[in-house]
Formats: sequence, structure tokens, C-alpha cells
Amino acid sequence: MPSGSQADSEFHLHNSFTYWISRLASLMQERFNEALQQHDVTWPQWMVLNVLHHQLAATPAQVAENIGIDRSAITRLVDRLEKKDLVRRQHDGLDRRSIRLLLTLRGEQLMHTLNASACIHQQGFLEQLPKTEYRGLKGNIQKMLRAGGLETISLWKHI
Repeated sequence: MPSGSQADSEFHLHNSFTYWISRLASLMQERFNEALQQHDVTWPQWMVLNVLHHQLAATPAQVAENIGIDRSAITRLVDRLEKKDLVRRQHDGLDRRSIRLLLTLRGEQLMHTLNASACIHQQGFLEQLPKTEYRGLKGNIQKMLRAGGLETISLWKHI
């Protein structure tokens, strides 16, 4: 690729991996939101429910870190999930400031349906690739995330 001001003037939006990855992520989220809509759950809400379901996080701060959102946004998400009787807050008996998040029975039951829907959704996109390319795609995404300072090996188990 040319360097200096020539590169600046010649770099077209449609040559940007950032642009295309963002478009793909938006499209995938939009389609999954359509599937989640019938359960009155959104993509961000599903992410919260999912990390709680898989016991990857127990506190609001841990959930925010796991799903990659700002800590201030987690309160609004949990409020909405609590109103839907999918999540409940549990205060620590010794330190009332310490809060644990737990799925309700309704939340646990719903997660089985939502995760099945998530598998179908993801498969709809991945079926465009030969199975032999899944691992390569995953590896390349992990390399790019690592280049941006985000390590995923311990989190991204398998496809």
C-alpha cells in the first residue's frame, strides 16, 4: 500500500476491513435481534443472560467486562432484565454494596431456547463457508483482536 499523503487520498472506504467487519457485525446483530424479538430480548440483553447462564460473570462489573460494554450501561440492561423477571440482584449479606446477578428460573428456562436460536443464527452465516475454513476464520479473527489488545483464547473455546 502506498505511504504518506498518497495513501490517505487513495484509501477507499470499501477497501477498509474495519468497514466490512462492522457491516458484518451489524448485519449479524440485526438478524439475531429479529429472532430474539419474539422473546422480548435484545442482543445486549442476551449477552448478559448468556454470561450469567455460563457462569462467566457474577457481578455487574464482571458482566460488563465479559460482554465489552461500559459499566454504566450494565445497570440499565440489568434493570430491564429484572423487570422481565429474567435476572435478579442479590445483595451480599455482609456488604450491601456488593451485588451478585443471578438468572431467575424463567431466565434459565429461556436461555435454552435463546441459545438454540443463537446456534441456528450463527450456522446460517457459517454455512456459507466450507467446514475446513471455520478454524481458519476463528484463528484470523483472534489474531486481529490480539493485534488490537484483546486476547480471546481463554474465552473462545470452539466453534
